[in-house]
Amino acid sequence: MSRTTTRPGAMRFVLPGILLALTIAWAFGIHHGLGPRPEVPDSALRWWSPRGSLTNALIGSSWEWLLEERAKGMAVFGLPVLLLAAGVFATTRSALARVAAGIAVFATLLFLYYALGTGVTQVAWTFFHWRASGTMLAVAAVMGCAIGSPWLAASWLRLGWPARLAWFAPIVALVLLIERNVTGTNPSLPFAISPWPAVQVFGFEAIGTTIAAQLAGVALALVGVRAWRKTKGLATGALALLAGVATPALAWRALGSLELLPFRVTQERMAGAAIACAVLIALAAVSVGFDPKRLRRRALHLAVAAALVGIPLFVGTAWARWDYTRTRDGEAQRIIEALAEYYAQESIYPDSLDELVARGLLPRVPAPRIGFALPDADTSFTYQAFGTSYLLEFSAPRWVQCAYNPPYLDEEESEPVAASEPDPDEVAEDDLGGGAWSCPSKPPELW
Repeated sequence: MSRTTTRPGAMRFVLPGILLALTIAWAFGIHHGLGPRPEVPDSALRWWSPRGSLTNALIGSSWEWLLEERAKGMAVFGLPVLLLAAGVFATTRSALARVAAGIAVFATLLFLYYALGTGVTQVAWTFFHWRASGTMLAVAAVMGCAIGSPWLAASWLRLGWPARLAWFAPIVALVLLIERNVTGTNPSLPFAISPWPAVQVFGFEAIGTTIAAQLAGVALALVGVRAWRKTKGLATGALALLAGVATPALAWRALGSLELLPFRVTQERMAGAAIACAVLIALAAVSVGFDPKRLRRRALHLAVAAALVGIPLFVGTAWARWDYTRTRDGEAQRIIEALAEYYAQESIYPDSLDELVARGLLPRVPAPRIGFALPDADTSFTYQAFGTSYLLEFSAPRWVQCAYNPPYLDEEESEPVAASEPDPDEVAEDDLGGGAWSCPSKPPELW
C-alpha cells in the first residue's frame, strides 16, 4: 500500500523535472552552439563561454539560411524550447518550475535574436561577448519573474512570515544591487555587466514597471468585478473597475513625471496601456468563471505580485536616479565651481583635484554617489587637465561615462565660448559658464 501511494507522489516531480531540465539544456545549447566564439585558444574558454559549434556546422551546408534569415531561424530553433516549456506548465503547478521554464524561453529567444541575421544586433554579441550573454540572461530573468509573479505570489502567501521575509529580502537586495550598479563600465562596480545598462533600462524600468502596473490594475479591477457579481456596492465596484483600467496609464504618468521611465509618456501610450489592462481584466475574470471567491483570491495574488515586483523596482530606480542627480548636479558641480575659482586666480587649471583642497577651495575631493562599490575600490571622479581646459568624468546610470567640459577661451575673444552648442533638451540650463555635459540633467528617453 505504501509503495503505491508514494510512487505517484514521486512521479509528480519526475516528468516536469525532466522537461524543465531539457528546457534549460536547450537554452544552454543554443547559447553555446550559436553564440560567438571568442578569439582565444580552446584551453582559455570557460565552461560558460559560447563555442559557436552549431554556427560552424551550418555554414556551407544546405541549412545555412537558418543563420541568415532571423525570423525563420528563430522559429526553427525556438519551437523546441516553447514545446518543452509548455510541457512543464502542463505537468506541474510549481511556481518555481514554471518561472524557470519561462526564463529559459526568454533567454533562448534573446540568444537567437542576437545570434541570427546580420547587422548591429549580431555584432553586439560578438563585441561584448560574455557581458552580452550576462545581460541577455539577466533580462530574461527579469521578464520571467515579472510575468510569473502571480504564481510566485500565490506560493509566497502560503508561507509563514519568517519564510516570506527570507525569500523576499535577497531578491530586494539583488534588485537594488543591479539598479545602482549597472552604471557605465566602472570595474569597481561588480554588477556593471554591460557598458550600456540594458538590464536596468529595459529589464527593470520598462518591462518590470509596466508589468507591475498592469498587475496592480487588474487586481483592483477584479475587486470591482467581484462587487458587481455579489450585487452589492455596484457603484463602488464600477469605480474600482474604472480605476483598475486606468491604473497602468496613471502609473506611467506618475513615474514619467518623476523621470523614472526611459520613454516619453504620451496620450497614445497611456491609452494603449489602459486597453491592454482591460483585455487582461477580461481574461482574468473569464478564466475563473466570474466566481466571487475565485475573483477575490486572484485579485489578492495579483495585488501581492504587483507589490513584490513593483516595490523593489521603484526603490531601486529612484535610488539610482537620486545617485545620478546628487553626483551630476551636486558633487560634480562643487568641483566645477572650485575649478572655475582656481582658474580665475591662476589662469590655468590644476593638474589634479587635490590642489583644490590644498588651495582651500574644497574641504575634500567629493566622490560620485554611484553604486555599491567593492571595499577599497577607486570610485573617484576622473579628471584630466589640459591647461586652459579639462575633462571631468564619472560612471553614471544609462551612460558609459558622464563627462563635463568647461567653456574655452577664444584667442581673439575675452569672453568664454561654449565647448559645443548644447541641446536644450539634453543640457541643463544652469550649466556653469556655458560648459557642456555629455549627459543631460535628467536620464534620456530611448523611444
